[in-house]
Amino acid sequence: MASILVVGGTGPTGSAVCAAARARGHEVRSLSRAVPGSSDSRVVAGVDYRACDLYHAAAPELDAHLAGVDVVIDCLNGVSHVAQAIFRIGAVQITDAAARADIKRVVVVSDVGCDQSDFAYYEAKTDQEGVYLDSPVPTTVVRFTVLYEQVWEFATRAARFRVMPTSDRARLQPIDVADIAELIIDAAADTGADEIRSYGGPEVESVRTLSRQWMAHTGRRCLLVPVPLIFAIGRYLRAGANLVPSSRRGSTTWQDWMNRTSPPHVPSMKPGCGREPGHGGHEPSAA
Repeated sequence: MASILVVGGTGPTGSAVCAAARARGHEVRSLSRAVPGSSDSRVVAGVDYRACDLYHAAAPELDAHLAGVDVVIDCLNGVSHVAQAIFRIGAVQITDAAARADIKRVVVVSDVGCDQSDFAYYEAKTDQEGVYLDSPVPTTVVRFTVLYEQVWEFATRAARFRVMPTSDRARLQPIDVADIAELIIDAAADTGADEIRSYGGPEVESVRTLSRQWMAHTGRRCLLVPVPLIFAIGRYLRAGANLVPSSRRGSTTWQDWMNRTSPPHVPSMKPGCGREPGHGGHEPSAA
């Protein structure tokens, strides 16, 4: 059994990592800006939740949080400029404290292909990785593809306007956060040299296919609008830098995940419902 500190332990990935670590019998501490309430759905039984602001934390405070810890797992994430700034600030703070505490290993959660894009978020993640890899603390970087939760959230937000931005050229390889959490805990047991590992889900599908599957599952009807793959994020997707087809992990597919997360839509059989287009019904065309 190891003592593990999960930085960002209340986020989607961090919560899953805490749960996976506890399931294996590890002692787990979570460090985040605020301690969640006891009724919070993110709370994992047996985890020691602590509050810490990495922007302003002094060395003695960090030393206290890392006292007796064997492994640190950095799950910090966020898309805002402020959140991205903490990638470097947090990495510097954590590596300094980890070196003082003689931490055995740091595991850094990152994104597949982040070093192949000049999109601001990916540049920030690459910078974060560099701080850890340049430090004296043994480091394993675990990069993974988009999570199913993120695909679902994007589709749900887009559907509010009954329009779904889509593309046949943009492909995704989404993965279950529970599967990636297990791989992160595996990396916590590393004892060798620094390493970067990349993982993706079991299927590679176009954004259009994933969108159609989401609409079929939820019963939502949206106009599928093709969008050009431009700017930094478009170049990243067009190049397939977000994919690792040679490193597929997990067996949970997009359809499996949706079935587990949300009951499938059952079409109504009331009179007047279920008409085919051309018989008085109108259906948004799919571009």
